[in-house]
Amino acid sequence: MQKIPRFLAGLLGAFLALPFALQWLFTPEAAAGTLGISLDGAAALSHMRGDTGGAFFAVGSLACIGVFRREPGYLEAVAFIMVSIVAGRLLGIGLDGFHPQVGVAIAVESVTALVTFLAARQFRSEAGAAA
Repeated sequence: MQKIPRFLAGLLGAFLALPFALQWLFTPEAAAGTLGISLDGAAALSHMRGDTGGAFFAVGSLACIGVFRREPGYLEAVAFIMVSIVAGRLLGIGLDGFHPQVGVAIAVESVTALVTFLAARQFRSEAGAAA
């Protein structure tokens, strides 16, 4: 039972770093199109590749590194980034209105934050017990 957050953190990390991020890096038009976002020009494509693809590749990689190395700091960083993204989305809901796709994104990001935070706590508890 204790390994569930670790397993999920690794699984979510792999998903974010690989198929999700890679889609934004290599086919940003297709990824954006599923969300109703149109990309016009090199600047828009660059922002989506870098800001979205690069960021999710980094977050997914940090989650995987944290699980593999059993280092909670990496997982806590992922949790903080995900909470910050959720906060930005909630601000967007207040300013722009709600769309069901935003609700799905908030759910995935919230689960990722929770799972990585719980895995980090487990690693910290184990380190404290071993000391």
